[in-house]
Amino acid sequence: PYVWGGTNLNKGVDCSGFTQGIYKRFDIELNRTSYMQALDGRTIPKSELRSGDLIFFDTNGVNRGRISHVGVYVGDGEFIHSDMTKGISIAKLDNSYYKRNYVKSVRVPGT
Repeated sequence: PYVWGGTNLNKGVDCSGFTQGIYKRFDIELNRTSYMQALDGRTIPKSELRSGDLIFFDTNGVNRGRISHVGVYVGDGEFIHSDMTKGISIAKLDNSYYKRNYVKSVRVPGT
């Protein structure tokens, strides 16, 4: 389930706790918060996304480019993330909400 500040993949995670936990399973260390995870790799164009890349969003209302949410791209225009209402779920990157709030994508070394 979604848990604010959560870092346990079995008991509950927030978005950055989820991505941190997933990457840890592959021996890749990420920072704890979404805005710090955005610094953990090389920025890539949306058109070059591949499975395992991190995708960042500004979900604080108007998109001002302030990172507040992160997910992992899984391919075919979709990403997996910890959603406040649905828990761990898959969403479409071209969904109007995520399209409007997209900030950047990052490829982390080792992926």
